[in-house]
Amino acid sequence: MPSTINWTQVQTRPTLMIPGPTELPFPVIQAMNQPSVIQYDRSFDEGVLEPTTLALRDVFQTKSEVIIMPGSGRTALEAGALSIIEPGDRVLVVGAGAFGLLMREIMDRVGADATEFPIEWGARLDVDRLAREAERVRPKAITLVHNETSTGTTYPAAEVAGVARSVGALFMLDTVSSIAGLDVRTDEWGVDLNMTGSQKCLAAPLGMALVSVSPRAWRAMEQRKKKAQSYAYDLLRWRDNWVPVSRGGKIPDGTPRRQPISIPTHLTVALQVAVRLILEEGIANRARRHAIAGGALRAGVAAMGLEMFPDPTIASNTVACIRSPNGVEPAAVVARMREQYGILIGTGLDKIRTSTLRIGTMGITASPHYVLPTLSALEMALRDLGDKGEPGAGVGAAQAAFAEGA
Repeated sequence: MPSTINWTQVQTRPTLMIPGPTELPFPVIQAMNQPSVIQYDRSFDEGVLEPTTLALRDVFQTKSEVIIMPGSGRTALEAGALSIIEPGDRVLVVGAGAFGLLMREIMDRVGADATEFPIEWGARLDVDRLAREAERVRPKAITLVHNETSTGTTYPAAEVAGVARSVGALFMLDTVSSIAGLDVRTDEWGVDLNMTGSQKCLAAPLGMALVSVSPRAWRAMEQRKKKAQSYAYDLLRWRDNWVPVSRGGKIPDGTPRRQPISIPTHLTVALQVAVRLILEEGIANRARRHAIAGGALRAGVAAMGLEMFPDPTIASNTVACIRSPNGVEPAAVVARMREQYGILIGTGLDKIRTSTLRIGTMGITASPHYVLPTLSALEMALRDLGDKGEPGAGVGAAQAAFAEGA
């Protein structure tokens, strides 16, 4: 490899174009630059935590409670599973990638009688076949990863929700890489547990798990034979200790709340600001921006002569999964982009780790300000590694896509 200027010497860190955590808006960073406050103080509960949970209803497009807990998207998934599912309960898990398989493992750990509905990675979901399997299994719950981060695919959550309803099952939806980037309609689709994390399209710091809980899900928790085995992440404890009587909880209106586990105050303030920015932009406008940015990235990739991994009809607007050129190791591309051009992307996961690259377009990175430099760095890194592409082709195609989308 020829000796070149190290362009990253003028940077203090790489730009995050991975599939999360993502770059933070400056107001969100500013929100964390303040003295510590007491997490159990009433002023924090009523002035920060409560307004944030209520504002998140608009982001989730739900009238139901949204619970905020310390953790990550995986925390939200586990909290949902252990709160709803008892040992022996039948669960139908749609497995279309690494995170669908993660949900299968979580269900196994809570003792569910789990049946996996396998889908070839990157392939479309056969909803009719799923409906037949659901009729056969008659599960208590059906789980789906809305936007499979490992393969860059988006699955039809509304149709899967319809399958769940047809067999009387609860619908558990992982929206870790879709909420606030794609149009997620919790109530309209009939999502009983909408489970996500703070660090992706919400564009808040890593460290918060979020779950919206439908009335059907609360009833299922109330009807358990035994209490959930987790003290901290039993969602029913959150309802009984945090939600006021007027909204179905057990806390008299106007009296102090209790957090079942201490809430990180700085992260909550940052999340509050992130949610404000989302609602100021508007959910529809935000989804459109992510769609344009995702489309522009895919146009640039195609112009570079590269192929997307998934079926094009289900390609995600928040995570692009790209086949690496023949003879070029994805890890080498990632290292070259980071070390020489200051932009961090990711390789694929699990069985496609050595054949694919992944790029996130989430939050503020779903814009020309981030997509165009990323494509430029990708072109230069591939050139450095011996791939013979046309210089500027990807950037030009993406520019045209942005211009057309705007």
